[in-house]
Amino acid sequence: MITYAEKTGVLGEWRPTGFALALGVGAGPSGFRNRCRVRRNVGLVWVYRDIRIEDQAAIRAAQNEDRLAVLFVQDPLLLGSPPADLLFLNDALEALREELVSRGSNLFVRSGIAGEEVTKFASEIKADALYATRSAEHGWQRNYDMILSNFEGQVNVVDETILGDDSMPHPESHYSRWKGLKSISLGTPRPSPAPTTLPSPPDVGSMVEKLGDVTVSEYAKDVFTSTYLEEMEKADDENTNGLLSFTARELLSDPDVCLKSMTKENKDLFRTLRRPLNYGCVSMAQLSFAGAGEKARAKDWHRRMALGDTLNSKTDWKYWLWRGCLVRFRSMGALSSPDAPAILFVHGFGASSQHFVKNLTGLRGANLKLFALDLIGFGRSEKPATHYTQHLWEAQIADFVRDVVREPVYVVGNSIGGYMSMSFVADHYPSLCKGAVLVNSAGSLGESAPDEGMSQERLSRNEVVVNVSKGAIFLLQSQIRSILVKLYPTSPEEVTNELVKDIYRDSTDPGAAYVLESGRRLPSRRTLIDLFKGYTGPLLVLTGSKDPLNDASARARNIGVVYPEAQVTLLNAGHCPHDEVPEIFNEKLSSWVETMERTLASKSVAT
Repeated sequence: MITYAEKTGVLGEWRPTGFALALGVGAGPSGFRNRCRVRRNVGLVWVYRDIRIEDQAAIRAAQNEDRLAVLFVQDPLLLGSPPADLLFLNDALEALREELVSRGSNLFVRSGIAGEEVTKFASEIKADALYATRSAEHGWQRNYDMILSNFEGQVNVVDETILGDDSMPHPESHYSRWKGLKSISLGTPRPSPAPTTLPSPPDVGSMVEKLGDVTVSEYAKDVFTSTYLEEMEKADDENTNGLLSFTARELLSDPDVCLKSMTKENKDLFRTLRRPLNYGCVSMAQLSFAGAGEKARAKDWHRRMALGDTLNSKTDWKYWLWRGCLVRFRSMGALSSPDAPAILFVHGFGASSQHFVKNLTGLRGANLKLFALDLIGFGRSEKPATHYTQHLWEAQIADFVRDVVREPVYVVGNSIGGYMSMSFVADHYPSLCKGAVLVNSAGSLGESAPDEGMSQERLSRNEVVVNVSKGAIFLLQSQIRSILVKLYPTSPEEVTNELVKDIYRDSTDPGAAYVLESGRRLPSRRTLIDLFKGYTGPLLVLTGSKDPLNDASARARNIGVVYPEAQVTLLNAGHCPHDEVPEIFNEKLSSWVETMERTLASKSVAT
C-alpha cells in the first residue's frame, strides 16, 4: 500500500504533482509518506468503489485515528446501473455496515453530489483528516477536486498495486513493459486482513441516513434493458453453475471461500464478478490470491495505465467504469451549453476513439457536445477475457449515453462501429438517440439469419484459438501501416505515425487477443434490414465510395432503397472518410445535425 498526502495544514500547502502525485514516490521532503499519517482526533473515510472491509486500503490507513467515521454517498451521477446492480449495491452497503459495527465503527450514508456531501459531512463531524482510495474514474476525479478545494483538513489518498513496482506505466507503454511489470510480481500477494477493532465514530445524531430502498427508488428511474443484458442474465443462470448465487454479504464476510469457488469453476470473471468488481467488493489482491493472478495483474495494469493517463496534462482522456472495467473516452466542445446537441463517435474493429481526433478537434468550435469512447476490448479500455458480442458493445454504448452523456445523441459509427450504432438506435430511439450516421458501415443487407443465442459452447473459450489469435495480432502489428494505406486510397498521407502507433500500442495490452478469438463465437447478427425495420428516426449515410473492402457505392444506394428516409452522400475516400477527408466529412456532419435540430425545434413548436 502507498499512502501520500494532498493537502495538510501541518506540512503546509506543498502538493506533489504528476506521477509522484499518483504514487507518492520520489517527491517531496524525505519521509513525507510517513508524516502524512499524523495522528488526528477525528478521521473520515470516503468509501467510493471500495465497498469492503478486508484489504480496504483507506480504512486500514485510518485505523489509528482517535475517532473514525466511514461515509458512502449515493450520488445519482455515479450510480448509473440497472436495478439488479443497485440491489446488489444496497446489499453490499448493509453488509459493510454490519462488518464495521462489529468492529466498533459504523457506516454513514448520504445522498447528493459526492464531493459536496463529503465536505459537508466532514465539517459536521469536525473531521481533521480524510482518507480515500484513488480511482482513475472521471467521476471520482471530479468529486475529489471538489473536496480538495473545500476541505480544510488533511487529505490522505492511498493506492495499491499487486505488480510489485512503484513506477506508473507511461502513457506510451506497451506489452514489453507489461511483461516486465508482470515478471516483477513474485508469488501471490496476500490480501491485508481487516482490522479486528476500529475507532468508534463521532456522535452524529440524526445525520445518519437509513439504507433501505433509497438506492433503488431514487436512482433506478428510466432504466432501460437491452438484448445483451437479458441474454447475459440468462447465460449466467444457465452456464455458471450457480456461481452468481453468492451475495454481497457472503463476499464481504468470507471472500476467500466465495472467490476461490468462482475462479475455480468459471473463467469469465467479467461476467461472474461484474457487480463485485463494479462496486469494489473485491480487491485485486483478493482476486489474485483466489487463483486468478493473471487476470488480476491485467486489471491492475489497465488501472495503473489509466491513472497515468488521467494525471498526464498532455491528454484530455477520461475513464468511466462500466461493469467493473475501465473505459476510456473523450469529451469536448460546448459541454456546458444546454442547447448544444450531443454527438457520439463509435470506432471500428481494431481502432479506438483516437480515430476521431480530426473530427473532435475540427468540430470543437461549433455549438456541439462531442464524445468518443473506446469499446471494451479496444483502445485503452480494459480487455477482459470474456465473450465479446455485438450485444455487449450495444449495451456499452447505451449505458455510456445514459450515464455519461446524459441526453439523447446523434451517434456516428464507422465500419463495425456503424453496425453497433445502428443496433443501438434501433433499440433505443428516441429515448437515448436523435439520429444515426453510418460511415462505411458493416452489416448484411440480406435476409435475416436465425439467432443461435449464447450457448455454453459459444461462451466457452478455446485456449488454442486464443494462442492463434495472439499470433495473428503479432502478424498484423507488422502490417498496420500498409493495411491503413490501402484503406485510405485517395489520401494515404493521412495515415499518420500517431495513428499507426496508437493501433499498435493498443494491440499489445494484456487481453487483446480475446477480441479476435471471440469472432468464432459471435451469435448470428441482425441484418441492417432488420435494424431499419425497428427504426423510424433520421439517418445520414456518409460513404467513402472507394472503399477497397466492398462496393461501397452500391451498398449506400441499397440503404437508400431499403430506408427511403436516409440521406445518402458519397465521398471521394476509402473505408474511413472521417479520417481521410475530415474537413469535408465534418462539414457534411455538422450541416446535417443543424438541419435535424431545426426540424426537431419546428416540430416542438407545432405541438
